[in-house]
Amino acid sequence: MVRGVRFRLIYLYLLQEGAAILEGMSLNYYNSLPAKKVLIWGADESEGLEMAKFVHSRCALLLLVGKDAQAAEAAATEISSSPPNAGTCPPGVDPVVQWDAGDIRNSSYVLSLTARYESVLGGHPEIAWNFAT
Repeated sequence: MVRGVRFRLIYLYLLQEGAAILEGMSLNYYNSLPAKKVLIWGADESEGLEMAKFVHSRCALLLLVGKDAQAAEAAATEISSSPPNAGTCPPGVDPVVQWDAGDIRNSSYVLSLTARYESVLGGHPEIAWNFAT
């Protein structure tokens, strides 16, 4: 009974906050996203863009990578235009949305991108998603 009540309260809280946990994502994973360093390949495409918006809403530090520089920059601008959900950023953490563009099949490009992790995210990504087609 207690577990059911606790689940119902969490569910009502998430509804009240306007949060939607993506299918296949646990509540623990959802709650661990603030201040995580996240790399999203294909962030200039529909699924990648939606995931980037979701992760940004949880105050993650994002590095978006797309094929096309204009599309990647537009995606970063669109994501940055809305602030993360209120109360999700830990004290002293500001959301980061940076972008880059290149061909992930090019090993030289990927190597140069890894060199940027420290300056952009403050270290290597803790989560990486690939939506590139």
